[in-house]
Amino acid sequence: MDIVPMIDTEIGQNPPALTEPTSEMSNIDWEALVDHRTCVQLNEPLASVQEKFRQADASYIAILDKKRVVGLCARHEIAMCLGSQYGFALFGKAPVRNHLVEQPLLINVKQSWADVLQRVFSRTGESFNQDVLLVDDRCALVGLISVQTLVRLQTRLLMQSIMQLEQKQAEIGRRNQQLTDDLRMAREVQLAMLPRNIPTIPPDVLPAMSAVRVFSHYAPFGMVSGDYFEVFPISEAAIAILIADVMGHGVQAALIMAMMRALIQNHRGTAGDPGLFLTALNRSLCEILKGSSLSTFASAFSLVIDVGVGELRYANAGHPCPIHLSRGSGRAVHLDCVQSSNGGVLGVRPEVAYLTGSAELKAQDAVLLFTDGLFEIRLEDDDILGQERLLDLAAMRMSRSGEALVQELVDAARGFSSRGQFEDDVCLVAVEIGEIASGNCRF
Repeated sequence: MDIVPMIDTEIGQNPPALTEPTSEMSNIDWEALVDHRTCVQLNEPLASVQEKFRQADASYIAILDKKRVVGLCARHEIAMCLGSQYGFALFGKAPVRNHLVEQPLLINVKQSWADVLQRVFSRTGESFNQDVLLVDDRCALVGLISVQTLVRLQTRLLMQSIMQLEQKQAEIGRRNQQLTDDLRMAREVQLAMLPRNIPTIPPDVLPAMSAVRVFSHYAPFGMVSGDYFEVFPISEAAIAILIADVMGHGVQAALIMAMMRALIQNHRGTAGDPGLFLTALNRSLCEILKGSSLSTFASAFSLVIDVGVGELRYANAGHPCPIHLSRGSGRAVHLDCVQSSNGGVLGVRPEVAYLTGSAELKAQDAVLLFTDGLFEIRLEDDDILGQERLLDLAAMRMSRSGEALVQELVDAARGFSSRGQFEDDVCLVAVEIGEIASGNCRF
């Protein structure tokens, strides 16, 4: 009985893709890769097929049933059959249909390169080296493509992919470098925005002789920060300090903080009353955010150090309460941010009216203002440092002054971290009260 081997015609199947094709790769002209179009009919005698092989100098010939491709014949198979003793006499007139290779591979001219190469190179054994039959939608022969041609195609596509990846990597590198340069410039600009000329009391004395001395530590978690503080005079005997923290960190937080800095300058005339100051800032910030798609907010604490009357005046907008160090009595406490002086964050509700609280101020006192990055440090037991532990750390270092107080408190807080570093932007401002030589100070 004549047997026609089964042919792999699963042209519509989609095995796993080798990679994502680019537009150039996906437009491969399979017909241009055809090595030859030698074919014979299904009932062609072996002698004629052998002559076809000789003329075409091919390893494989397509077998047709009229115009439809039905299989593939191998040169070495015909040579073995006719080359044996009496082989030509016995089989020369036998039809080629009984000498087809098993499960030859057909591909359609419309198939993707990834699909084709996946099927070609998943073959094993002798079938790996067989030519591939290229057919159209009616299964008519377009041509035969050798595995050597397909190996060259695969190599070319691989080299194209490597070149494209290298180009993309270079472009990403250029963009990353530009981004890094932009962030570095933004960092320099932001650092330049921090207070440099701290006001003195009285205004005409050297900083070391001032009745109020300010020291700070500012450390963005990344290149830029959403933390900010501002110090400016409101009278010859009083200065205002505002510390703020925009939600999150990075570029967006830094941009909002730059916008807030402009608002602070616009409303600094009200800073003598911290409640009015925060109320004005909040209303302006809400107005700006209303016209944008941004969803953000900022905490802030406004403080007035008035050595003329020996008083702290303050208002809070959802910010951690500062620490008041009373060195004369040896007490360290959080400022009493009761409901009357403690409002919600800025940028959410424009109708909020912030109220002003007050506390007594004495010579040698110190006030520590900070953002939450200073105490929201993850400990080994997955707990956080917290404000109460921070208060204890400050109390233990009450006798330290100036830069030493700031640096030791920062180092002590960082030392609690399981990672040995802060996990957010950190801003710490220490205000020390000394004696003044003139004026109406109560000290």
